[in-house]
Amino acid sequence: MILRRFLRALALALALWATAALANEYADLIRTQESGGNYGALNTQGGTAAGAYQITAGTLASLGYVRHTGGSRGSWSNYEWTSQATSQGVSSLSGFLNTPSGHALQDQAFNTLTTRNLSALSSQTRGLAGQTIDGVTFTESGLLTAAHFLGAGALNDWVESGFDPTVFPPEYLTANGFSSYDELQSHLMNRIGGASGTTYAGGAGTGGTFEQTDGFPGLGAKRPILIRETPPFQGERTTLGGTQ
Repeated sequence: MILRRFLRALALALALWATAALANEYADLIRTQESGGNYGALNTQGGTAAGAYQITAGTLASLGYVRHTGGSRGSWSNYEWTSQATSQGVSSLSGFLNTPSGHALQDQAFNTLTTRNLSALSSQTRGLAGQTIDGVTFTESGLLTAAHFLGAGALNDWVESGFDPTVFPPEYLTANGFSSYDELQSHLMNRIGGASGTTYAGGAGTGGTFEQTDGFPGLGAKRPILIRETPPFQGERTTLGGTQ
C-alpha cells in the first residue's frame, strides 16, 4: 500500500514537472521569436507591441491590465494602467518594460494569454498536432505560437480554410511588414515549425487549399471566410526599436 502511494505520488510529480518543463520551453520559444528575450523591447513602427512577448496594449486591455481612454487604440498614450497592474507595482509603460515588477507582470500576462488561446483553439486546429504538412510538423506549442501571433480565432479560420492565407485581410500584411500573402504564409508555417525544429518546404501558394490537407478530417476545398480578429497584432522582431 505504501509503495503504491509512493509510486502514485512519484507519477504525479513527474507529470507536473513535465508540464512545467514544457510550459517553460514554450515561453522561451515565444520570447526568442518575439524579442530575442528582451523584456524592454518596444515596437516603434506604429504598433503597441511591448516587452519580451510583444503583447499589444489591446491584448493587455482584454486581460485587465490597462484601460483604453479614447482615441487611437494604436498609441500607448491612449491607455492607462488599471488597479490590477498598479497593485503589482506597474503604473507606466516604462515600469512594464524596465522593472522587475514589470517583467513579472509580462510573464503573468503571457501565461494568462496562453491559457486563453489554448482554450480557444478549435478541435480541428488541435487535431493538427502530430501532422506534418509541407515539411512542417505541427505540435501544440507550434499551434500556440501561431495563436500568439495571429489570435486564436484567426488561426482557427486559417486552418478551417485549408491553410489559405488570403482569409486574412490585407491589414495582416501591412501590420507585420509583409509584401505578399506568400511571405505571410511562409512566416506562419516556419513559426509553427520552430517548435518542432522543422522548416517550411513551400506549398501551393495562395488562394486555395494545400493538397497535403486532402483527407484530413474537416479540411478540404472550403471557401475562405472573413476573420474576426482586428489589427494591430503581436509584434515581430523586425519592427522592434529601442527600449523605453
